[in-house]
Amino acid sequence: LFRRTNIGQAMAINKNIVFLCAVTLPAAFLLAATFHDINLLSNGVSKLYKGASAAVSAPDPSKPRYIFVDLGANRADSLEAFLQHEHAKFEYDFPSPSWATHDDADIYLFEANPHFNYDLIMAKERYIAEGKKIQIFPATVADVIDGTRTFYLDTINVGQDYWGSSTNPNHPDVVNSNSNGTELTAVNIARWLLMNTLPRDFVVVKMDIEGAEYDLVPHFVEMKAWTVIDYLLVEWHTALPQESAIKAAVEASQKLMAEGVNMPEYNSGA
Repeated sequence: LFRRTNIGQAMAINKNIVFLCAVTLPAAFLLAATFHDINLLSNGVSKLYKGASAAVSAPDPSKPRYIFVDLGANRADSLEAFLQHEHAKFEYDFPSPSWATHDDADIYLFEANPHFNYDLIMAKERYIAEGKKIQIFPATVADVIDGTRTFYLDTINVGQDYWGSSTNPNHPDVVNSNSNGTELTAVNIARWLLMNTLPRDFVVVKMDIEGAEYDLVPHFVEMKAWTVIDYLLVEWHTALPQESAIKAAVEASQKLMAEGVNMPEYNSGA
């Protein structure tokens, strides 16, 4: 009788365990499936600065940062110019605050052309080894949306690093390349700036994106990105857009400058 009682009790306990598992495990899987990291934007870009790599410590939240955002980084040519390397492809005196040097900057490189993925990875590895703070966004379109965007490759201008690659299917170099386009990740860059920088930071944005500036600059105004941008350096491609797009970009530039954004002339020649 004693053994039968123990067996009965054990069976009852096992039934309870089975019941609890049946109830709790599906709930746990449901929670895991619906978990959303509140520190990520909809495209997976972090809202919070977490350093360029595990080897780079997060900045002091009580201090402003010097931030360089390179839209159209190519094979890191403008990065080398920014860091004032002797053998950089071109020279330009990028603005800096009185309290920091170019070597102190937090650097973010965006480049859509997948051809330069390897170069950007190598540049990041090299400069992080030197103590620089760099994050790269290869095969990523700086855009007015989060999602995907068709990007058209220039395959003919080898000596100019395929500089005609563009989101514009009517770009002459794209047309001459017979490019059908490829789908790439798109980042709402105005939103990214607003989520990843602060008004107290010194933010320099360089933009060389083969005509897409006529979409992005007005969008900066719509998003009130002037609240976080100190300098906006745009290489204008005036032969590409329609007159209406040029007019909208001029008006947007005037608005940005009226709100305190510095927009000096910029032309890399690269």
